[in-house]
Amino acid sequence: MVQTVARDTSYAYPWTACVQAFFRRYPNPQALHVLTVDVVDRHLEIRPPRTAGGAPTPVLCTSRLLLKRGSLPKWAPAGIIKKSTSWVLEESEVDLSPGEDGAPRTMAIWTRNLDHTAVLAITESLRFTEGTSVDPPTHCHTAAHVRSDVSFRLLRGRIEKFGLKRYLAHWASSQQGLVWAIHQIAPEISRGPAPVLPMAVAPPAMRSAS
Repeated sequence: MVQTVARDTSYAYPWTACVQAFFRRYPNPQALHVLTVDVVDRHLEIRPPRTAGGAPTPVLCTSRLLLKRGSLPKWAPAGIIKKSTSWVLEESEVDLSPGEDGAPRTMAIWTRNLDHTAVLAITESLRFTEGTSVDPPTHCHTAAHVRSDVSFRLLRGRIEKFGLKRYLAHWASSQQGLVWAIHQIAPEISRGPAPVLPMAVAPPAMRSAS
């Protein structure tokens, strides 16, 4: 059975700072398992206006490859994966409009591992949404699916539960890494309260519903 999780978080930092920090958060002390990050494509797309009568929306589209270190637990059968590293594809879209039409700007990110997908596949979507003058924090919605296609049902379920547990552990350190990056690139930003603890919501709708 596929494991799913969805969470909502608020950051007490401007949306623009969160976007910059996301692209510049590696390396950081919270992500020693991330070995390399490479931009493989970056281009600008002009999308339809966000509001009636508005100007076309420029969107920055970026694809990056991340090499991450990881392994299955000792109870996993020997040889089920042949290496301890995995490539992860990260695709993102950033709204570059000036934000003067009243509609909140967003940054959307989708990630998925490219190796070992039959054993353990993790897909994740994030959406950073700009706050308003009434509701200033930056909001982030995170959704993830954890799936194994191992034929043995009991082993498949155990691998999926392990994958979900590891994902949640990395999720917490990822938030800390983002805040660390914000303070590195914008030290003038006062250290606000820690991100609001997330609340689980219904199983996520992934990229097809974005």
